[in-house]
Amino acid sequence: MEIPQSLQTIAEISIAFAGFSGLIVALRKNRGALTSLEKFRLQVLLSLSFGAMFLAFLPEILESAGLQGREIWTYAGIVLILYSIVFLAWWIKAARMQGRSFPEVFDWGVFSRMTAGHVLVILLQLACIAALLPDLGATAYFVALVWYLIHAAQQFARMLFVQPNSPEQQNNN
Repeated sequence: MEIPQSLQTIAEISIAFAGFSGLIVALRKNRGALTSLEKFRLQVLLSLSFGAMFLAFLPEILESAGLQGREIWTYAGIVLILYSIVFLAWWIKAARMQGRSFPEVFDWGVFSRMTAGHVLVILLQLACIAALLPDLGATAYFVALVWYLIHAAQQFARMLFVQPNSPEQQNNN
């Protein structure tokens, strides 16, 4: 069985997101320690980027371990589900804290849509593992990784364009 070349492209895009996040941090306005919001955003972006990168390599690792066909996508899907659940649990908890600390930049609608996307990814993977969609394992896995990249891109854009009020603005309010 041949692993789709598109997984390598996902890994490359993931590495680019991680690299650009470092550039954002290096070029940010204030030079002091990162704020809790900046740390949170960077953690989300890196979790999604590195998660997508490592998960993109997983099918090749499984194939080189002797697994074939549906087995590869079943085991890769299980790992993806576990990663997604851990990410979601952390992200929901951390996002609630950031939402209280920075209500002016936290968009609950965007958060809800991103969360729903992750839940759908998990459900799609579960359907493939349970053989409800037996021939779509590779496609579902690819869709899940693309979702990770979409969320990473959304987070990257928010890091660039959605900033909390400056202390001067907060004092004027």
